[in-house]
Amino acid sequence: MLVIAASVLMQSCGKDNLKYPSSTLSGRLTYQGQPVGLIPSNPDIIGSANTATLLLQQTSGAQEVYGAGEVRIYAKNDGSFTSKFFDGKYLMRTQTSRSPFEDFTNRAVTVSGDTDLGNIEVVPYWWMNGLQTDYTAGVFTANFNLTKPSANTARTLERVYIFLSPTNLPDVQSSTQGVAKNWIAGFNSGGIVVPAGSSTGGTVTIKVDLNALTTGEKQFLKAFGNNTTVYATVAVKTTNINDALYSKPIQLKLPY
Repeated sequence: MLVIAASVLMQSCGKDNLKYPSSTLSGRLTYQGQPVGLIPSNPDIIGSANTATLLLQQTSGAQEVYGAGEVRIYAKNDGSFTSKFFDGKYLMRTQTSRSPFEDFTNRAVTVSGDTDLGNIEVVPYWWMNGLQTDYTAGVFTANFNLTKPSANTARTLERVYIFLSPTNLPDVQSSTQGVAKNWIAGFNSGGIVVPAGSSTGGTVTIKVDLNALTTGEKQFLKAFGNNTTVYATVAVKTTNINDALYSKPIQLKLPY
């Protein structure tokens, strides 16, 4: 009886289990061939709020179960992504009002074996050109020219940020154990220059003095940064858009 029961169980498991997807779909989100800097981390990556960078709906293919819902893809900070898929035809769209570029829908994608989509060109609401940073005597300064590739007048500039974190992926999430400094659009004081929200861009200068941080901020950075190393990113936030446009992480040494 035990042998029969085990045999039935094995047959049942064999019928119920679905084949794991074996094809790799990859690509990168770019603007004029340049990587689009996205939020390095995502608190919903194992949640259910559906805040993925891209969503793909299968329209035909051998694995019909994917007709029941969209497949979520979370792109990295440099805009690249890699994910396993079943072969088939899909329609790709963005998560509405999530990313720092214009939404798109119904982009046809065919997955057949390992498939590289190459550069997926998008239109950012705002773009950082010629980012230059300086770190002298504990003062981190960022200068860049801000432009507005998007013609969407509702997507105005909200603010710009400097994030400091002991992790090498500083963003709005990791800065909860670090530092987040921000300046609203139109701010112009103390050497800080940020264009007006309704403008089409201009020169930006922002800076943060690590020596002048609060005691709590310093303790966080020292404790989690192994007493020496932290990272910074510069970010541009668009009005009514969840995630900002991010720079690459920049390594800094603590001055204290």
